[in-house]
Amino acid sequence: MKEMSFTQITKDQAKDKVKDLVDAFKENIDQYRNQIYKEAQVRKEFIDPFFEAFGWDVSNQDKRAEQYKEVINEDSIKIEGNTKAPDYSFRIGGTRIFFVEAKKPSVKIKDEPEHAYQLRRYAWNIQIPISILSDFEEFAVYDCRKKPSNTDNSSVARIMYLTYTEYIDRFDEIWDIFSKEAVLKGSFDRFVESSKDKKGTSEVDIEFLKEIENWRDALAKNIALRNPQLSITELNYSVQKTIDRILFLIICEYRNIEKYSKLKEIAEKDSIYKNLIYYFERSDEKYNSGIFDFKNDNCTLNLTIDDKILRDIVVNLYYPKSPYDFSILSIEIIGKVYEQFLGKTIRLTSSHQAKVEEKPDVRKAGGVYYTPEYIVEYIIESTIGKLIKDKTPKQIEKIRILDSACGSGTFLVRAYNYLLNYHLGWYISNNPEKYKKEIYSYKDGYLLSTDIKKKILLNNIFGVDIDPQAVEITKLSLLLKVLENENKEKVEQQLRLFNERILPNIDNNIKCGNSVVDSSYFNQTTITNKSQEEIVKINPFDWKDKKTGFGNIIAEGGFDVIIGNPPYVKEYTNQEIFEPIKQSHLSKYYQGKMDFWYLFTCQALDLLKEDGLHSYIAPSNWITNAGASILRNKILQEGKILSFFDFNDYRVFKDASIQTMVFVIQKIKQSKSYSIDYYKIQNKNISKEELRNYFSTKKNSKKIEYIKSKLIPSELLNRTINFVSSDMNEILNKISEKSNFKLTEKEVGQGIVAPQDFINDKHIDILKDSLIKKGEGVFNLSQSELEKLTLSQKEMAIVKPFYTTIELQKYYGNPKNKLWVIYSDIQVRQNINNYPNIKAHLEKFKKIITSDFAPYGLHRAREQKFFEGNKIVSLRKTAEPCFTYTDFPCYVSQTYFIIKPENIDLKYLTGLLNSKLIYFWLKYKGKKQGEQLQIDKAPLLCIPLYKPSNNNKEETKFEKEIIQLVDIIIELNKKLKSIKLDSEKQLINTQIKVNETKINEIVYKLYELAEQNINVIETI
Repeated sequence: MKEMSFTQITKDQAKDKVKDLVDAFKENIDQYRNQIYKEAQVRKEFIDPFFEAFGWDVSNQDKRAEQYKEVINEDSIKIEGNTKAPDYSFRIGGTRIFFVEAKKPSVKIKDEPEHAYQLRRYAWNIQIPISILSDFEEFAVYDCRKKPSNTDNSSVARIMYLTYTEYIDRFDEIWDIFSKEAVLKGSFDRFVESSKDKKGTSEVDIEFLKEIENWRDALAKNIALRNPQLSITELNYSVQKTIDRILFLIICEYRNIEKYSKLKEIAEKDSIYKNLIYYFERSDEKYNSGIFDFKNDNCTLNLTIDDKILRDIVVNLYYPKSPYDFSILSIEIIGKVYEQFLGKTIRLTSSHQAKVEEKPDVRKAGGVYYTPEYIVEYIIESTIGKLIKDKTPKQIEKIRILDSACGSGTFLVRAYNYLLNYHLGWYISNNPEKYKKEIYSYKDGYLLSTDIKKKILLNNIFGVDIDPQAVEITKLSLLLKVLENENKEKVEQQLRLFNERILPNIDNNIKCGNSVVDSSYFNQTTITNKSQEEIVKINPFDWKDKKTGFGNIIAEGGFDVIIGNPPYVKEYTNQEIFEPIKQSHLSKYYQGKMDFWYLFTCQALDLLKEDGLHSYIAPSNWITNAGASILRNKILQEGKILSFFDFNDYRVFKDASIQTMVFVIQKIKQSKSYSIDYYKIQNKNISKEELRNYFSTKKNSKKIEYIKSKLIPSELLNRTINFVSSDMNEILNKISEKSNFKLTEKEVGQGIVAPQDFINDKHIDILKDSLIKKGEGVFNLSQSELEKLTLSQKEMAIVKPFYTTIELQKYYGNPKNKLWVIYSDIQVRQNINNYPNIKAHLEKFKKIITSDFAPYGLHRAREQKFFEGNKIVSLRKTAEPCFTYTDFPCYVSQTYFIIKPENIDLKYLTGLLNSKLIYFWLKYKGKKQGEQLQIDKAPLLCIPLYKPSNNNKEETKFEKEIIQLVDIIIELNKKLKSIKLDSEKQLINTQIKVNETKINEIVYKLYELAEQNINVIETI
């Protein structure tokens, strides 16, 4: 008989089911409270059906694969050497959401603190924010972000408590938080956030980051004091190595690989560092990890470190002083902590004192952003998963996976874990009895042998990072992954029987260097002018070198997969980082207005094998950004975009406002048209759980748009890329084919660009001058007030009328202004003494104008012709096109572009540019930032305009009609300014819309669009 799959019931049906459970429990409550009624019984009879009613497939009736089961029973977690399982782990897309710990009804949950402490400690160490303790009779919810203590009573961190008699009255409340539907819709997340006591909560990663930062601070100061011979680089190295070694060994102790309390025993005696060195050397003999390699370490062997410093660190790592349980604290959480940890560095003062401070590049970037695990998993599944599907372990051996900016190793650790799981699954499904060397039985399942884990790591995982500390952390994280599920007996047996150290040396897999600057840099720069510190900072890396790089892999064709999260650095925020690029072989990929990460993808395509896969999470604007044209062309010529996931306004990185995407590119020359899987988040309020579920199941979601987009690479060279459906493409092609006129470079100019340092809110406080408006040296004056200023005729000649969105609207520009700009060019700046009154006024700015235009420069000069006479002013960032016809002197800021074409009527062009057809084009072919159009010069030059032929009477008639309609709309807008009654305003706005509709209808005729095409355009 075919087994039934799990059936989702409605909310009302769920309530009825819970009521039945409540009634049954109440009827026999004395029996259930009896000691002989076991936990297993209450789980089967009440707790399982209770959560099934809330939409969870507790018994896996849907037969999901192990990694995607919604509920894991007895999810084994090791606590202080004793294995105790939380009875349920509720998951979305394989990721834990909350735990439920079950007890039998004879247990008094409300009053017995040890059960709450046990649950909270589980969850705190694994970063599960909310979990439940229940015997069905009682239902207690705990905020597990609050650091647990064995002295806490049962009410500490409890945020909800109810008994079974309240389940029906509070059903909606429970449903809206803990049902599967609520979790997917983000209600659980919102409850988690609303329950967070900002003062009381302290998540494990934040606390552990504080912990190791304290270690670094104390060690840095002490080592610098006791070892004055160390350079900055050596000091950073010594501190990092000491922390890594202690952390590695304490994890080994908690996981029963090393004798528990060994470090503590050393710390309780004198000469701690000397005895630690002995322990480290013995560890090198055992692990061969590189962490303890003293052959290549000339810094740390003879360090002097005070006993008190080391004792304070080590003693506090043990229970009960330590809240951390390193037996369950995941490698991923440790990596997340280290990612933040690496954002700071130690520097030495002139008196050789150590100071810890944020790295300059991190400060400029606004901090360190850790890639969320569900994004990492999606990238890995889309690349490695795609590549190894249905392959044997033998076939996977030569697959090379690279992260060329690996940081603390987040992507590589997850990639390694993915490979481990795949191999284990393959061996199990292909007769485990046949593969006794590869796997061994463990409890009710199987584990990979240490040899196989080492082999996979050495064969498949590779990384590079410019930061030596990051490289060491990556190695540490990967090696800790090898040690998972190992124990002291297995390690010693391997040493005794095979004389083989347990860990591989992965120095040839994870290397330190600058991924985008090679040694050609030394050929093009004068090294004698560079300090050793500068050269170390640049740290060139030669990919093709067989010893220091990955020459053997390159010689074999390259890498199979390149993944990661490269550094995002805009050129205008940090020009220094681009200078070495210009002096090395990657200068061919350099261009202005670019983002640093573009270089990593250009490099990735060079390093990939033919048919290799490349995927990054990065800012999404590369498809339209003018500074990404080299990158776009390279991708179009050498690669095939398989998928593009646009996160739109959804913030992947919580503290950063950047809009991101994930692409998957295959290295293959593709000149013909091909289809792309395009995904776009439509609702920024989508929850992480919904995203996880979507990534794992690809089920339709109203919050995520999916289309099969079509690209024709040859047609997109030197242009922007947009992803649209075939139907949309057909319309866009028709518009493009009909076009017979485009704007030229000389016909489009940008508004006034002020020095960046000038535009800043704090300047208002400095100036305290009511005559000055924020930014660009703009006077806020009426015409009469301006005339009262004691300015000479010569000075008045450089004071120009300045306009903003207050005066400039769609079609119509109001010539009356209150703002005036000092329009100075280089001659004015060089001869400022000829303008004494303006000079006196500008003296107030001296302290704050610090750009290249100092001391009196207000802007980069533009051709004045763009601001005078007839013209069209175009708003650069706008929800829909906003083109304004003006025939008066109109000076504007850089938020506008000005259009002054020849050989076309400007009012006709104003109507055409404001039409729905051009809006449609800009929406799907132009440049965007989120849902806003970004109408820079490049999109303006690409708009497929149509100029009516003088020889075609019908087209001439259409042109005249549009001009007349534009005149009417301008007059209506002018009238609108003087009307006060809302009812009259509404009438005029209705007339404006009617005339705009008439313009749209004429434009459709000019472009000869079919009715079905028009219907599509009208829906935008």
